[in-house]
Amino acid sequence: MSKEANCILIVDDEQMITDSISAYLELTTDLHVFTANDPVEGLKCVDQYPIDLVISDFLMPEMNGLEFLRRVKEIQQDATLILLTGYADKENAIRAINQIGLYYYIEKPWNNEELVKIIYNGLEKKSLISELREKIEELQISKSEINRLYNLLKVEYENEKENIENVIISLAKAIEAKDKYTEGHTERVKELAVKVGQKLKLPAEKLKIIKTAAMIHDIGKIGVPEAILNKPGKLTQEEFAVIEKHSIIGEEICKPLNTLVATRKIVRTHHEKLDGSGYPDGLVGEEIPLESRIITVVDIFDALYSDRPYRAKLSLERCIEILEEDVRLGKLDGKVVKLLVNMIRQGEIEL
Repeated sequence: MSKEANCILIVDDEQMITDSISAYLELTTDLHVFTANDPVEGLKCVDQYPIDLVISDFLMPEMNGLEFLRRVKEIQQDATLILLTGYADKENAIRAINQIGLYYYIEKPWNNEELVKIIYNGLEKKSLISELREKIEELQISKSEINRLYNLLKVEYENEKENIENVIISLAKAIEAKDKYTEGHTERVKELAVKVGQKLKLPAEKLKIIKTAAMIHDIGKIGVPEAILNKPGKLTQEEFAVIEKHSIIGEEICKPLNTLVATRKIVRTHHEKLDGSGYPDGLVGEEIPLESRIITVVDIFDALYSDRPYRAKLSLERCIEILEEDVRLGKLDGKVVKLLVNMIRQGEIEL
């Protein structure tokens, strides 16, 4: 049958009651009314047709109204349930509200107009519950789709991140290939900076930033002529000005990559000094990120402890003296220098 009008079922063992209610409803409403005079027949109807609302008597042969409505709920869980009771059955009707989700109970004798209002209110409630359930299902589907897309994006992000890391490693190697005296410099700076960061108990996210920044801190040297990078003698003032630009060039190279947002500031500031004598911005004290202060210290140490175009590497003790002197002059972070020196002397860092 067509499901245009709401279908209701009236079940009562007295045919006069089912006939009178159905006649009144068919005259005054647009409802499609089914009737049954015993619960078994009523269940057959519920099993066969899409019933929106059931009105059942309480006292009936074979099974009472509560058991009947419980069976209805098992077949059509969204059906709205109304119980017809006598005054003496009120207590059972109230109990049924909690037990089987009874929508309403009506005491005999009833008022037909009031009954119609109750029926339509019950049907409206059913409609709202059905709409709500559909919305919940839609939300669940949307949530599932969002989770699916999130997982896809996560995979793409991880792949992209891996690609970025490969690019970073390639750029670091390209820098070292250009500057023959700094082979292995970025790797050593990375290892030292991460170990110092770990000793400072920095969170994993900051350690990750330090690791990446250390690998590409000199990326801007791509823009510095090899003749200047590999000059065996002392640089002129003009040549040193070109070298100083590598921090800014490095930041510009990082800008297009969203994954390097936190890193690019470190790349720009790794030659700043606490007393404002560094470059490119002359930052002072806490204006310089801790990550930069760490990389600055280990960068200077590795440069001192390595062969350079203009000199052979210095002894370990001389390197430490220079670092500690810069601390006294207010140029380097004393805590970072002390940690690095202690870790070297205690064998926590192998050189």
